[in-house]
Amino acid sequence: MADVPDEKTTLTPNEKKAIGDSWAVIYSTKLESGLALFTRLFKEHPEARKLFKNMSATDDLETLAKGAQLKAHATRVMASLNSVVENVEEADILIQLLQDIGTSHAKHKVPEAYFDALGPVVIWLVENKSGAAYSEFVKASWIKVWGVIKPIMVAALNEASK
Repeated sequence: MADVPDEKTTLTPNEKKAIGDSWAVIYSTKLESGLALFTRLFKEHPEARKLFKNMSATDDLETLAKGAQLKAHATRVMASLNSVVENVEEADILIQLLQDIGTSHAKHKVPEAYFDALGPVVIWLVENKSGAAYSEFVKASWIKVWGVIKPIMVAALNEASK
């Protein structure tokens, strides 16, 4: 099979495989990985905690990570990311999932800037939690897929925010 890019996502079969294989490792510890994602996001962007009720009451990220609210949200986000990765082969489903994510974040008045902030944190997660599945090709594949998925989510966010 030739490594020909998908018309809609521009991802090649090898890139899709790299994304799926690395994600399988990350998702095998979904709660730990989800908490790592949010701990990193809140460390780099403390203002992001203001988007969550009751999460700005403490500056201590360890205490925050022990709370049920962050654990539940981290679990939901990891499940959403898993759905995205599972459907990277199905462009039409992938696009709909991403539009749904953007629309749901509009309801919570999440600014577009947080999608910009999340991309590097997702790449950090891949670098730090995908174990032996990690390579520079994996990183490049994730950077590419984020460049595909972020604009779809942001367009839906902006459309729903009108």
